[in-house]
Amino acid sequence: RGDVVAALAAFREAIRVDPNFAPAYAQAANEMVFLGDPKGAVAMADKAAELSPKDPSFGVFLWVKGRAQFALREFAKAAATLQESARLRPNLWFVHAWLTAAYALSHQDAEAKQAFDGFKKQHNGRANLDFISQYYSEEQYQNPTAQAAVSDLLGGLQMAGVK
Repeated sequence: RGDVVAALAAFREAIRVDPNFAPAYAQAANEMVFLGDPKGAVAMADKAAELSPKDPSFGVFLWVKGRAQFALREFAKAAATLQESARLRPNLWFVHAWLTAAYALSHQDAEAKQAFDGFKKQHNGRANLDFISQYYSEEQYQNPTAQAAVSDLLGGLQMAGVK
């Protein structure tokens, strides 16, 4: 937790020094999700996207926003955001995992199956509950908001047929 707090402080300082540095907003948003402020994270991710809509990391900005929406249990919104993130950054396995779960939890079963099929095709070695559970057991996820989101993630993945 201390590392996450320190990182957020550093990104906020970067924003103070350069209020137009979009990646600092996205990274601050990422840390805010870890610290249990997904609503604030959505606003920060939106600011990153607004500042740099053609940024090569735009798909990552969307990933952060989608995960924050997911943490807010806005699963349909998260699915739409994460779908665009996956389109822009298909190389990021975790986007596919959260997208699959968001579709399942918003009862978009056909989309969940399609997302999982894409996940397996792109990242077969990581498209399983054991790997994902282990990955999300790291210290940075040890706050109630992040733990609830991870619990929903794993539940959504199970609903989508991930084993």
